[in-house]
Amino acid sequence: MCRTDAWGTLVSVRRGVLQQWYPLIGGCSQEERAKGARTIGEDMETRCSQYLVWFLPLLLGPSCFAQGVTVRVINAANGHPLQKQSVTVSLLYEKGERTPAKYDATLRLETDVNGEAHFRLPEPPPVHFSAQVRVDWSHWKCGCGVLGSTDDLIRKGILGPVPTAKSENSATLFKVVAGEILFVARPLSFFERLLYPFLKG
Repeated sequence: MCRTDAWGTLVSVRRGVLQQWYPLIGGCSQEERAKGARTIGEDMETRCSQYLVWFLPLLLGPSCFAQGVTVRVINAANGHPLQKQSVTVSLLYEKGERTPAKYDATLRLETDVNGEAHFRLPEPPPVHFSAQVRVDWSHWKCGCGVLGSTDDLIRKGILGPVPTAKSENSATLFKVVAGEILFVARPLSFFERLLYPFLKG
């Protein structure tokens, strides 16, 4: 009778004694050797299939799946989220681009308690998009509009114009991740708020 050891080597069992298989040592018939080899091959095939299931999504990349996008709005002074801000996103399909059978060209959203609004890009996504946040201009200064590449958005994220000089905390506060659009709003100073009624026109 043939068995395999912990390393998958064919071995022969004779009178209860386990002997390692070598070409000069008998004990296993040709049929038993072939059966053992098939068992090892089937086990390897099963394991390879399991690994493929895990790694295939990574190999295919994000373009094969509907991409989730987050629009985030924060206070430039402290990084705190700005909730209940109106967000408009336009999917800019150009002439000749392949479009989904059904989609909304303009999305109207609102930021939640985390200062975030979420949506999913249709498949296929447009080459370009635009996004805008409407803030209360009597309290905030914000470059709250972007026109960007969808590919850049998916791969590395997009930071909107920052309406203030960068500080030591800017690298941390204004850090974006893949699939994110970050808008930064700066609170107006006391004198800016006083002058706002005269400057808004």
